Amino acid sequence: MRTPHFENDSVQLLHGDCLDVLRELPDSSVDVVITDPPYGLGNTTSAQVVETMGRWIGGQREFIPEGRGFMGRRWDAFVPPVAVWDECFRVLKPGGHLAAFAGSRTLDLMGLGVRLAGFDVRDSLFWINGNGFPKSRDLSEPMEKFLAGDRAEPGPSADVYAVTAFLRAARDAAGWNNRQLDELFGTNGMAGHWCSQGSQPAVPSVRQWEILKDKLGFSDEMDALVADLGASERPEDWGQGDGREGRFLASLGSGADFAKSQGWGTQLKPAHEPIWLARKPVKGSTSANVRAYGTGGLHLDACRVARGEVSEKGDRWPPNVLLDPASAAELTATNGADAAAAFPVFRYEPKAGKHERPRVNGVEHTTVKPLELMRWLCRLLTPAGGTILEPFAGSGTTLEAAALEHFQCIGIEREADYLPLIKSRFDKPLEVPFELEGLMA
Repeated sequence: MRTPHFENDSVQLLHGDCLDVLRELPDSSVDVVITDPPYGLGNTTSAQVVETMGRWIGGQREFIPEGRGFMGRRWDAFVPPVAVWDECFRVLKPGGHLAAFAGSRTLDLMGLGVRLAGFDVRDSLFWINGNGFPKSRDLSEPMEKFLAGDRAEPGPSADVYAVTAFLRAARDAAGWNNRQLDELFGTNGMAGHWCSQGSQPAVPSVRQWEILKDKLGFSDEMDALVADLGASERPEDWGQGDGREGRFLASLGSGADFAKSQGWGTQLKPAHEPIWLARKPVKGSTSANVRAYGTGGLHLDACRVARGEVSEKGDRWPPNVLLDPASAAELTATNGADAAAAFPVFRYEPKAGKHERPRVNGVEHTTVKPLELMRWLCRLLTPAGGTILEPFAGSGTTLEAAALEHFQCIGIEREADYLPLIKSRFDKPLEVPFELEGLMA
């Protein structure tokens, strides 16, 4: 195995592509895999997904499609290929658990990769948090522009220019000019847009097109395009037509009273992150597997939600829903004082202190998980004296969490810029208490 980039009594940090490094680890050498892998939040098309699934099933288990993901990062172009989970499966002891975070719209792809590697999916946990930022596009403004004939965004299409070229030729063939067209409809300069082959072309409404057809005597060759692209003449008419745009705007209001509060967008605010909980199949019964390898069970008593100041065996069973303080407060406000008491609540702020978000030479990681959340997962899944594997170490949260819980941890990180972030976590004393609201009530 390669020389560690950093090593102490608890942690071993290995630099390299996780697939290359994983292949150097011995079979059945770790107890647990806890990882926050790339979510694959790029603009992957359905066709690329279908192609990828076919290649994975066909044996090309390292394949991922080209692209870029979160914040344009190449490493987030797609979820990890099956080959990564194959290696995690190999190095895990029988009955060893895998906890893998996933994105809310790519958890199916992450889960399929895990299943194809041979894991049994045991559960899915949901970390509910209020820190997500909606990346929705407001459709109100572009629809206003579209219905007014403005094609500046995202730009005039070839179909728009086909209509304006057709009308320009029909105008000239009939011996008309733009002034006469404007007089026909009482507009001022709109005919110039209808016949433009340069900037700001516009398509007449269906009603206007029918009048132009009657006056200029042209064919119905462009009728379908006009029905699809044509604008309404006046803001006060928006939402009154029978076409797609009219039906869309009918739900929003119209004219000067266009209500943005009733508007349409493209995405919801992200407020949860799923965590796949899977297990390498046990040998024999679970109890026999635990006796043989120490793996296969969940340490429930280490993660119960306390009813009082001291956690006891009679406390609440650990659930598969985990909250942040904002979510817990909202649940309490709407359902009563005890509504959130059954759920673990992890204190976390988007701009946490240095122990949460290390920064070295201006570099910091973009997707840091709460330290307490990772500690909770370590406690739940890892037997006493066990070894945790994190194939996507990032800024090192899982490694620090493992050390704080007195477990061994092997971390793998490909990006050289992140290695100093991980090391910085261990340049300070690791005497941070485990603070879990509900357990520390």
